[in-house]
Amino acid sequence: MDFTNQNVNSTSETTELYAKKVLAGNIESVRLRIVNALESAGYDVIEEEPNIVGRRSAAGWGTWYGSADVRDYPMSLTVRLKSLSQNSTRATFDYLIKHPMLSKGDVNVVLQEAKTIAALSKIQLVEKICSVCETESTDDSRFCRNCGAPLTSEQAELEVLRVMAETRAGQTSFTTASVFLLVGFITVLIGLIFTAVGVFPAKTIIALLSVGVGGTALALISNLFGWNRLKRALQKPQENKQYAPRAMPQTLETGEFQELPPHRPVASVTEGTTNLLDEEWARRKEQEKVRVMKQRETNDL
Repeated sequence: MDFTNQNVNSTSETTELYAKKVLAGNIESVRLRIVNALESAGYDVIEEEPNIVGRRSAAGWGTWYGSADVRDYPMSLTVRLKSLSQNSTRATFDYLIKHPMLSKGDVNVVLQEAKTIAALSKIQLVEKICSVCETESTDDSRFCRNCGAPLTSEQAELEVLRVMAETRAGQTSFTTASVFLLVGFITVLIGLIFTAVGVFPAKTIIALLSVGVGGTALALISNLFGWNRLKRALQKPQENKQYAPRAMPQTLETGEFQELPPHRPVASVTEGTTNLLDEEWARRKEQEKVRVMKQRETNDL
């Protein structure tokens, strides 16, 4: 991924990023793959020709412009395609982010997202063995024919982007907490010194102490946000699986899952035949009656 330029528009409080990548394939096949990749990355594709335009709305604290994750802010991505040869296409990623100022780490996160989209557009269905039920796929289907589990590996690319974004947001929160804590400590120290010397009036000293206490409180809150970001980065989110395992079939009447009875091992042919013969012999023995003459007792038989 080649980074080209970064422009900041202070009037509209937006930041523009440009990046380009050469992808294999003709322009039409690349266009289709880019559209699918954008949807996998959480974009709503609103235009496909002549340029691919995707938009993503604000999420979390990004709605109030208070998030440390640049991906939480409203973002628009325009992908411009240019054919270089019959089997080569250049894709230019034009980002428009509703954020007045991006740090170097935020720019790296955005570029990593562009790399992820380019990687998703190149992912082929290489997984032929289902990781859930180990059934081998015989065609190019995206899902297992036995249990319905997805066979693509695009989740790994998205997971790398998620971990990077969460880690970067945690680092930003810790840096902000350090600044607040330093400002609060210096303000409180100045207030205590002026209190001992008696240079400023009491109202000014109270204001300085209030600023110091407020900065310390903001530092604590920012630290909590940072720890939460790191915790989310280390914990893998649960996937919303659209399939039901074979051990939990779904009933048509209730739509709920019920557990199958425990699996019974199948006996061998010889053992099964012997058991059948023993059961048949015992059944015939119980049905047979011993003939006894009336003139004789059974003890004489």
